[in-house]
Amino acid sequence: MSSASAAAAAHPFSKHSRLEILPNHIDVEEESRLYDDLVFDESPTEPRPRARSFSPGPPSVFSHDIWLGDNSGASAAFAREVSISGWTSVGDARGGAYVVYDCAMKTKEGTLIHAHKRYSDFAALELQLLRTLPRTQRAFVPELPPKAPLARYRSAFLARRRLALEHWLAAVLLHPDLGGCEAVRRWVMN
Repeated sequence: MSSASAAAAAHPFSKHSRLEILPNHIDVEEESRLYDDLVFDESPTEPRPRARSFSPGPPSVFSHDIWLGDNSGASAAFAREVSISGWTSVGDARGGAYVVYDCAMKTKEGTLIHAHKRYSDFAALELQLLRTLPRTQRAFVPELPPKAPLARYRSAFLARRRLALEHWLAAVLLHPDLGGCEAVRRWVMN
């Protein structure tokens, strides 16, 4: 039995027929060739479309006007990457300690912005978005991970919360409409 087969057999969901266990290593070049074979018909009557110079990837299967990886469209978002690299506790538990998260945002131009934010800052952004966005865009604001006052200084809880806040922040900042709104810009710069 190969190591990949052993890993798949040991996976807790391996008995489910709808789950496919992927190997740890994916050959990106092979996947790209496979994608090209699926998308393009190499018959002489339909030549393969030539990629435009700005295109970082193959065209969409839905339209030859949309190119995968082309982020130059009508997106108002300023960021292209968002992560929360860690957290730190400030103060002591008796004197009003709190946790600060290091939010790293890379702009479309490649500038890296670090903002140190408390959970209350995320809650304030959520509230500001729900107050200022048009009614049609409020549904795009995801629900903020809940508070847990009794577990807030435990490292396991903070690791889970960091990941949940990172997903929430990415969903807001990378959204084509939400990511460029006034509330987001103020939150990043304050």
